[in-house]
Amino acid sequence: METNNSRIRMIRSYALLALPLLSLVSCGVTSGGGAPGLPPRKAPPDIFDSYYPDRDANMADGWTRGMDMSGVSFNDTRTATLITPRHVVMAKHYSRPAGAPVVFHDRGGNRIKRKIIGFAPASGDVMVALLDEPVPSNYRSYPLPSTSTNSAAIIGRHAIISDQNRKLFVHLVAGIERGIIGFKQDESDTHGWGKNLVVGDSGNPAFLIAGNQLVLVETHTNGGSGSGPYYGDPTVQASIRAAVAKLDGSYRIHTVMVR
Repeated sequence: METNNSRIRMIRSYALLALPLLSLVSCGVTSGGGAPGLPPRKAPPDIFDSYYPDRDANMADGWTRGMDMSGVSFNDTRTATLITPRHVVMAKHYSRPAGAPVVFHDRGGNRIKRKIIGFAPASGDVMVALLDEPVPSNYRSYPLPSTSTNSAAIIGRHAIISDQNRKLFVHLVAGIERGIIGFKQDESDTHGWGKNLVVGDSGNPAFLIAGNQLVLVETHTNGGSGSGPYYGDPTVQASIRAAVAKLDGSYRIHTVMVR
């Protein structure tokens, strides 16, 4: 069982990670848009072979094809991630403005564009925004962890970490405390690459793999190996539900039990 001193050390480590950003957080290659799987060591992290915000993109081959990033908008470093077909989450301290274009590319690289028309702040560093139109079903709205998920059971799990350069990295869940989840790099160095997050990575999402889907667990607030709001926390999740309802109550977030 974790002692009070170890909890304090974890929180202090998150505070240190914050310094770079607070001004602004089964093995094998999967190809062809299949189910998500962890990559081999040093597998290329790129999501796109070539990315264009104003037209269709070319997706990279390899393990990242199994990671469905169709619900993540990368046309601005202030990254936005779908939680319903019409709602996105961003870092509150690094949000796009009203009217900003929000571009998504599906798993085949096909582009659509929406724009932000409303905002509702949620708990901590979470901003929920409303799009002018919902996206089609081939663009992924990510589930959140159920609040019944045993937080202790996901400590040490691999997490998929995205960044402003449209790359995916593999870290480990280091701890969850008071609505914040923190990550650490995997010293065994067995899957993909790790990264120290820097200014401009704020708001990029982190995922856990649950069965054949990605579950949104965090959007980056802090630097280093990364930490930010834990989307399975009851307070954080309740505030997101309220923000979604305020902006357009005809949509609901979905949750998944992560085991």
